[in-house]
Amino acid sequence: KLFSKDIKIRKSTVLYILAAGVGATFSLLRLCTDLISKASETAKQDEEKVENSKPDKEAELGDTRRSSVFSGRRLSLFNINGRMSMGNINAFDSRRGGGSRSFVRGRNQNGVDSSRAVSDVEEAAADEEVEEPKSKFEASIPIVSIVVHFLLFGYFLSATILTSVSSDPAFVNAIYDSIPLGCATVAVFLGLIVDIRDFHRKRFTSLQRMLYSMSALILWAGCIVLIALPSSSTEVDSLEKNPTALDIVTIVCLTIYVILSVVEGRVCRKPKVSAKDGKKAKLNKRALLTILKPYFWPNKTATSATLNRIRAITTWLCVILSKACSLTSPILLGTASTALTRFDYENAIRYSIYYALLQLAASTFKEAQSLVYLRVGQAAFVQLSELSFNHLHSLSLDWHLKKKLGEVIRSMDRGIAACDMLMKYLFLWLMPAVAECILVTIIFASYFDYFPLAVSVFFFVLTYIVWTILVTLWRKKFRKQVAKSDNDWHDKCTDSLINFETVKYFTAEEYEKIRFAKSVETFQMGSVNVQASLSFLNISQQILLQSCLATSLSLAVISIRNRQDCCVAAGCTDPNSQCCTNLGSICPGLQVGDFVTVLTYTINLFMPLNYLGSVYNMIVMSLVDLANLSELLAENPDVTDAPDAVLVPPKNDTDPDVVVEFDDVKFHYPTQPDTKGLKGLSFKMKRGTVTAVVGPTGEGKTTVSRLLFRFYDVLGGAVKINGMDVRSLKQKSLRGAIGVVPQNTSLFNDTLKNNIRYGNQNATDEEIMQVIEDAQLKSFIDSLPEGWDTMVGDRGLKLSGGEKQRTAIARCLLKNPSIVVLDEATSALDTVTENSVQDALDRLGSDRTVLVIAHRLGTIRKADNIIVLGDGRVAEEGTHDELLALNGKYAEMWNMQLHSNRGNISRADFSELDPLPEAEEKKE
Repeated sequence: KLFSKDIKIRKSTVLYILAAGVGATFSLLRLCTDLISKASETAKQDEEKVENSKPDKEAELGDTRRSSVFSGRRLSLFNINGRMSMGNINAFDSRRGGGSRSFVRGRNQNGVDSSRAVSDVEEAAADEEVEEPKSKFEASIPIVSIVVHFLLFGYFLSATILTSVSSDPAFVNAIYDSIPLGCATVAVFLGLIVDIRDFHRKRFTSLQRMLYSMSALILWAGCIVLIALPSSSTEVDSLEKNPTALDIVTIVCLTIYVILSVVEGRVCRKPKVSAKDGKKAKLNKRALLTILKPYFWPNKTATSATLNRIRAITTWLCVILSKACSLTSPILLGTASTALTRFDYENAIRYSIYYALLQLAASTFKEAQSLVYLRVGQAAFVQLSELSFNHLHSLSLDWHLKKKLGEVIRSMDRGIAACDMLMKYLFLWLMPAVAECILVTIIFASYFDYFPLAVSVFFFVLTYIVWTILVTLWRKKFRKQVAKSDNDWHDKCTDSLINFETVKYFTAEEYEKIRFAKSVETFQMGSVNVQASLSFLNISQQILLQSCLATSLSLAVISIRNRQDCCVAAGCTDPNSQCCTNLGSICPGLQVGDFVTVLTYTINLFMPLNYLGSVYNMIVMSLVDLANLSELLAENPDVTDAPDAVLVPPKNDTDPDVVVEFDDVKFHYPTQPDTKGLKGLSFKMKRGTVTAVVGPTGEGKTTVSRLLFRFYDVLGGAVKINGMDVRSLKQKSLRGAIGVVPQNTSLFNDTLKNNIRYGNQNATDEEIMQVIEDAQLKSFIDSLPEGWDTMVGDRGLKLSGGEKQRTAIARCLLKNPSIVVLDEATSALDTVTENSVQDALDRLGSDRTVLVIAHRLGTIRKADNIIVLGDGRVAEEGTHDELLALNGKYAEMWNMQLHSNRGNISRADFSELDPLPEAEEKKE
C-alpha cells in the first residue's frame, strides 16, 4: 500500500523508516545480549565470592550481586546497528578481574603495540591467549549485521543511481530523493565498514564511535533535508507538500537511532590496563606535533632554516602540481579523441601534444618531489635525532634505571624511521591518492554532470580499499604461521647441530632427520598458503578493478547513446557534429571522447592502489613505532632547574668554612617507598677537609652522593652547597663543581687521551700530560705501543681495574672541581692495586673538599670526619680515634673487618693501626 499509486507518500521516507527500524532493532538486540552475558558473568563471580568468603560477609555479597552490573563501570551496553562482537564483553570481563587477558585481539599490549621487537610468533601466541569461546548465537550476530548492512547499502546505492538518472525533470525530486538517498548510502557504508572492523578486531575503538555517530548524524541530516524543505511541485506523484504522520514517525525512529549511537559512543570505552598486564603505547598528541613538525617546518641543520623550509614547501607544491597535471591530462586526451570523431585532425594533434606535455610535467613534478623531499627528510632526521638524544639526557637517573637501554634505543631508532615512512606512505602517497579519488568523483559529478558515474567509481574505489585492508589483515595469520615455522626449523637445525655428540651417542640421526624434515615441510606448506592468499588478493583486486571499468564504461556508453539519440531527435544528422555540441543544454551527456577520459581516469585511480596492502602494513607499523617515540618524548624529567636558578656561589656567606651541608634530609627512592631511606640526615663538610660516610649495606651511603649531585630531589630538608639549596642552583653549574670517581669506572670506546680529555674538552695536551703524571698513569701509557692513542675498548674492557681507576682520577683532575666524591673508588681493587691508586687519590683530594663513600674502613682512617649511618640518620660522628674510643657501631665494624676480612685492609694501614681499646683486647 505504501507504494500504491493511490497514496501519495515519499518513497525516501519509507527507506528511512527501514534504515532506522533495522538500526534500532539490532542496537536493542545487542543491548539485550550484552546485558544477559554480563548478568550471567556477574552471577558466576558472585558465586565464587560466596564460596571464598566468610559467612558474616554474605550480606555484603548480596549488595554486590544486586549492584555490580550498574556500579558505574564503563559497560558496553550497546553497539550500534547490532555490532555483536565480543570485544566489549571481553573488555568488561577484564575490568572486573579477568586476569591477564589482553584487551585487543591480535595485539599483545605488552609486546607488539609497545615495540615491534616482539616477533610474529609471540604475537600469534598472544592471539591464542585472548581468544574466548563464543556461542553460535553470539558469533552469528556480527555476520548477520554485516549481511544486513551490505544489503541495505546495495539497496540505497541502487535507489540513488536510479533516482538520479530518472528522466523526471522536477528539480524537487532530486532534492527529496537523490540527496537524502546519497546521505543514507554514505551512512550505511560507514556502518558496514565499522561492522567489518568490529568483527575482525573484536574491539570497539574511538574511530568506530566516531563513525557510528557520523553515520547517524548524516542519516538524520538527510532526513531533515527530506522533511523540512517544502515541495515546489505537485506534479510528482511520489511527493507531498507538507509533512505527514509518516514523517513524524521517521523523525522519532531516527531520533532513537541517534540517541543510541551517541550513548554507545560514550559508554563503550576501553578498559584500563593494570600495571601487571602492561600498557599499550598511545600516540601523545603534543609529542606527535613535535615529531612531525620538522617534516613540514624544519629548523636549521647543516643548512639554514630558510632553505630547509623552502624545500619543505616545494615538496608539497610538487605534490599538488603533479596531481593537478594528472587530473587535467585525461580531459585533454578525451578532447583529442572527440576531435578525431569530427575529423578535426589539427585539434586532435594539438590536444594530444598537450596531453603528453602534462603527463611529462606530472612525472617531472613527482620526481622533483622525491628529490627535494630527500633533503627535507635528512634535515628532519637530524633534528629528530638531536631532539630525542637531548631529551634522553634530560631525563632523570631514576627513569634510566627503570628502563632497559635496548628498548629505549630501539624505540628512538624505530620511531625516527617510522616518521619518514609515515610521511612517504601516508602523507605523500595515500593522502594524494585519496584526494585524487575524491576529485575524480567531483569531476564526474560536476564537469561531466553524470552523478551515477561518480557514485559507481567512488563505490568501487572504496570497496577496493576496504577489501584490500581486510584481506591483508586476514593474510596476517598465514604470515605468522610462516614466521613460526621458519623459526621452528631453524631452531631444530641449530639444536641438533649443537648437540652433535648427543645425537651420535644415541644414534638418533634418523630421528633428527625426520624431525627436521617435518619442520621444513610445515614451513613450505605455510609459504604456499602465503602465496595462495596473495594470489587470492591479486585476483579479487583485479575483479574489482575490471568490474569498475565495466560499470563506468557501460555508464559512459549509455550516456553517449542517450545524448546521440537526443541530438538525432533534435534534428542533427550527425550526432558527432558541432550541431550536437550546440545542443548541450538540451541534450546533456557524455561525448565519444569522454569514453577515453573515463577509461584513463579509472585506470589512473587504481594504479597507486596496487600496493595498498603493503602500504597499509607499513603505516600501521609506523604508527606503533611512532606511538612509542611519542611516549618517550612525552616523558618529563623529575629533576629540573627552577625558573630563578643561579650559579653555584664561590663561598658560603653565613659560614665560610662550610662547603656542603645536609640539613635534616629525608628521602627514599620512588620505586622503593618501603625501604629504610634517609630519615633526617644532618651533617656538614668543611672546606678543604675529607669527610667519610660509612655504614652497613642499604643505609644510604651512595644515596648521599646522588643527592649531592642532584640525581634526585630530597623529600624533606635540604642539601646545600656554599649555603645555597641545590634545588635553587643550575644543574650544569652544580655538577660542574663536583667531580666523581665511582666504584666501577665506565670509559668510552675511544682512545685513552680522549677519555681523559672528557673531564675538560678544552684542555691542552700539556694539561692532559700533567694529570696523567699526577694520576700515576705515565709509565703505563709509555709501555703501550700506541701510547695515549690506544683504544680502551667498550666500557674500557682492555684496561685493568687499577688502570681504569687511575684514568678516572686523571679525568677528574682535569675537570678540577672544588668538591670531589669518591664513591667506594678502591673497593673493587686488590690490596696491591689499591695502594698504588691511593696515592693518586691523595693528590686528587689535595686542597679540595672530599666526600668519601667507603666500605674498607682502612682507607678512610685519616679522614678529618667520619659519619656512621644508622637507621637513616647519623649514628656516630668523629675522627677514627674518637669513634674507636666510643666503642660503638664504628668500632664494631672496624673489629669485624680487622679480624674477619683482613684482606680488605692494606698492609700499610695495618702497620699504623692504633691498638684496640683494652676492653676489646680482653674480649678477644
